[in-house]
Amino acid sequence: MAVLVIAVGGGLTALILTRNSDDSPPVATSQDPTTSEEPSGSEDPTADEPTPAEETPSFEVVVPYDEVPGSPEEIHEILADNPLTRGSLPTVGSCELPATPASTQSPEEIQAVLDAGGACLNSVWSTASSDRGLPWTSPSIAVYTPPEVPSSASCDPESFDPDSARMCNLDSTLYWPAGSGIGAEIADAENVPGAYLWDLSVAEISTVNWNSSVGIYYVSMLNKIEEQEAEGQDSEAYQEATRRYTLQKLCLGSAASMQVPSAAEPTKAVRTWLTDEASWKDNGLDPASRVHWIQAGLTSGGDLSVCNTWEADADLVA
Repeated sequence: MAVLVIAVGGGLTALILTRNSDDSPPVATSQDPTTSEEPSGSEDPTADEPTPAEETPSFEVVVPYDEVPGSPEEIHEILADNPLTRGSLPTVGSCELPATPASTQSPEEIQAVLDAGGACLNSVWSTASSDRGLPWTSPSIAVYTPPEVPSSASCDPESFDPDSARMCNLDSTLYWPAGSGIGAEIADAENVPGAYLWDLSVAEISTVNWNSSVGIYYVSMLNKIEEQEAEGQDSEAYQEATRRYTLQKLCLGSAASMQVPSAAEPTKAVRTWLTDEASWKDNGLDPASRVHWIQAGLTSGGDLSVCNTWEADADLVA
């Protein structure tokens, strides 16, 4: 790809809550409760009132490993109306990112810019969570140098990828491999800090989804889809749910990255690269869909409703 202001090699893999990692809850599943209908013409004055078994489940914060009731369709409805689909994100009044060299940052320099960016983003999400009555635990960030894997991490060592950050929710730590993300490959130092902020903002949505229970509902939805469909993970319903979840993370991360002072946000050059379809490979997400939701987040002004991928038409989550 020709180098204009910034140059990035390869595609960026967005971190998602994977169902096979040790910090992803194997949510228990159950069959939907059956109901009986009153005979036509029943004079029972309560016949038209929904029984508890007929009521659609509503969103509530759940403990990891707890059972989430409802069918895949009902959980989809809950996700379409969860607290992270309403209202706005707060802005951060102060956010200073250290100058960071281009292309050849040391682990110490990466740690410094990520720590500074993390403090800004934690201010956004701690306030947003409090406003919605959701719990929040600010994650710590640990930069490491592949191929070595941090021995203290609670995650399965086999789940680490040298090209993408790994959020271990059980120890509330985001493990960041040096050399990963678009911030590591920027050709102009002016654009590096904001690029790392965007990288980090997207990665930390895993923490947002864990703390808020949105990720628990999503995993439970996948479990129930597998129960219903013999194709399991190869089914279109399963893949569509995964795309909706991943694209919402990209949108929310992009939105949060713009709630900081202009000096710290992704620069115009970085935003131009992020919203160019040619920048992305089709690795399970159509580049056009990826760009659509990144652009929606970057221009949202913090409005969370624009990131509601659960209500979007299928062609926008391809």
